[in-house]
Amino acid sequence: MIRGVLLFSALMLLVGCTRPAAPQGLSFQTTPQASEALRVGVLPFWQGEKVGRSAQQITDNFAASLRTLGRHEVINVTPERRRILLPDDALATNRITTDALVRLREALQVDAVVIGRIEQFDSFDPPVIGMTAHLVSCLDGSVLWSATAHLDSCRQDVQDDLEWWSDHQNGAGNRSIAGWRLALSSPATFARYATDRLVETIPYPEGEAK
Repeated sequence: MIRGVLLFSALMLLVGCTRPAAPQGLSFQTTPQASEALRVGVLPFWQGEKVGRSAQQITDNFAASLRTLGRHEVINVTPERRRILLPDDALATNRITTDALVRLREALQVDAVVIGRIEQFDSFDPPVIGMTAHLVSCLDGSVLWSATAHLDSCRQDVQDDLEWWSDHQNGAGNRSIAGWRLALSSPATFARYATDRLVETIPYPEGEAK
């Protein structure tokens, strides 16, 4: 009987090692340059008209996710400094000037900046996050990486991916009774899942094992 339980546990661990397919609400475009060792400034994300103040935590979560990825030196930019350096919503206007990029590069001493916009942030019943982020070179204005996500926790594909993420974060052997479902009642945890999911689409450097 014990042998059978151990075998079942081993099989579950093997199954858990394979991440489910990306949720349908996630799309991205990237370049090899996105994974280079860059000093990156993360600007506070702009917010859609109906998005509340609680969504501001997503910027800090994004910066933390990028640090955990371990490929960039990450600089947090305060809302006050962003208003000085880049007062206009670059995603709403779909435009960022050369002068603005030079100003950001010189003031922050960065190679690139992350600019983003939160279109939806529903904290509960169920958690839903819709956002877009871009990694923009301050040297030539090129978009090194871009991702958009609409993650609705009601969707089965999001739940499957969230369960894998939770097990990966905590270890499959350390599951609580509630497990990954705890994220459905924790906006901060769901936000971190969402930002982790976005930054994971940045490619691995050439020759580095995934």
